[in-house]
Amino acid sequence: MTKPRYRFAVDFPLAPNARVSLGDNAAHYLTGVLRLQVGDQLLVFSKADGEWLASIEEIRKKEVVLVVGVCTRAPMPSLGFTVCFAPIKGGRLETIIEKATELGASVLQPVITARTIVDKVNLVRAEAIAREAAEQCERIDWPEIKEPVKLLKLLGEWPHAVPIVYGDESGESGSIKNFAVPATGCYDWAILTGPEGGFTPDEFATLARPKFTCGVSLGPRILRADTAIITLCVATMMTWGDWNERPRFVAKGETE
Repeated sequence: MTKPRYRFAVDFPLAPNARVSLGDNAAHYLTGVLRLQVGDQLLVFSKADGEWLASIEEIRKKEVVLVVGVCTRAPMPSLGFTVCFAPIKGGRLETIIEKATELGASVLQPVITARTIVDKVNLVRAEAIAREAAEQCERIDWPEIKEPVKLLKLLGEWPHAVPIVYGDESGESGSIKNFAVPATGCYDWAILTGPEGGFTPDEFATLARPKFTCGVSLGPRILRADTAIITLCVATMMTWGDWNERPRFVAKGETE
């Protein structure tokens, strides 16, 4: 079977022969941007029901009706990977959301620090960006995006069994190359990066106290906030994540 070119995240229940009605922006995107027509196939997915083959049954004014066919991928549990980050200005915040989604984050947690400039996040817009990234990268879920929380509150309420690896540009932590981690197994973990001005000395002292935190140096250059997040995502995913699995976009026996 040739795989449909387009994938679309939905919030509706998915089951054989179910009808899914998409309105407004979604309908315009499918027909006005992608130029899909009645009978065209696409893949739809939701966190609860996985990925399904669907076809366009009807196109109405500001509405597209899909009929759901067969399940192509069952829902899967997300990695227990939380990306904690200080919000930053403009398009770079969108980059953080997009790249963290592509790299497997299950939760995105904005954190307010002493030098954080942006203290609010448009959660509706942030989820839209995460969903679009999931559509592109073959995920069948997308991260939960939480309300911003202050750093002290985050640490005070954090489950002690879940390690937090934070970027430390102060020079007090060892290289991430020498970071000692369990050899095998996936389990819950988090990364944490600071704002554009970095953590303050007091915040570094606070971060060093809990047993569940571990600072790592990211090399001799000071990385931008969004670059530091991508770096920590990659470094921890290589050990704790699912990068040993084969690509999911080509199933066994499937043709492109």
